[in-house]
Amino acid sequence: MSTHIAVVGSINADMFIRMERLPSRGETVAGGVPTWFPGGKGANQAVAAARLGGSVSMHAAIGSDEPGQMAIANLKSSGVDISHISKVDSPTSIALVLVEESGENQIVIAQGANDDVSIDSGAIGEAGAVVMQNEIPVAAMLDAARACNGMLIVNAAPVRHMPDELMNRIDVLIVNEHEFEQYGEPTRGVVVVTAGSGDVVAYQDGEVAARTTPPAVDAIDTVGAGDTFVGAFAVGMTSGLSLQQSLERAVAAASLSTLAHGAQSGMPTSQEVDDFIQSKGN
Repeated sequence: MSTHIAVVGSINADMFIRMERLPSRGETVAGGVPTWFPGGKGANQAVAAARLGGSVSMHAAIGSDEPGQMAIANLKSSGVDISHISKVDSPTSIALVLVEESGENQIVIAQGANDDVSIDSGAIGEAGAVVMQNEIPVAAMLDAARACNGMLIVNAAPVRHMPDELMNRIDVLIVNEHEFEQYGEPTRGVVVVTAGSGDVVAYQDGEVAARTTPPAVDAIDTVGAGDTFVGAFAVGMTSGLSLQQSLERAVAAASLSTLAHGAQSGMPTSQEVDDFIQSKGN
């Protein structure tokens, strides 16, 4: 089986505003100076997988604008194949990220080029694993699922309805505890449920198949931690690690990613994960 990972998904330019606390409904809260970072769940997961040594291509769409160029440059510098990213007339998608001192966040996404993602069926079909998220149209996800001949990993975030054809094709569904409640009890394939600082549990055909506890860290910014987990998990599964080993490595990578600001800034290398796991084992 090919070890190549094709990430089909979103590319965003993220505007971060840091503040003492997040606003409640209808409330205005003053924040700091806005800062731009490359983001989007698809791009985040591609960067995470590439930095961990995976062979990764990004299948997405951007606008012919400065945010799009920033995203492309970061993907390329992280070792991601960008030859399947198309430029479209729509602007590059934007995410407004509000982050409070505790590291918790709120995110609003303005869809743009992510709505124009098209699929190269031949390239998708050659990949050992295809990774997707719910930030691109369902039609594009279905096209990719139909073309996929390898393992199909779907991070079903944000929550939305997915047709039975797509759900029935998924080999690994990755959700957090809130998304898990929306999608119901796991009765098929592998379902991985993350819970922030709580245990990460993998169900296989409805039964608990693997479990691990995230190591304690002093988190600075949790944005991108879930995407780091997905990218690391995909690398583990395509490189021959067991489900338990893939979970443990993904949790370690996600924990490390919270130690820097920005979704992609803190994503670790494979050596950094090795060193972290060793240090926690001593």
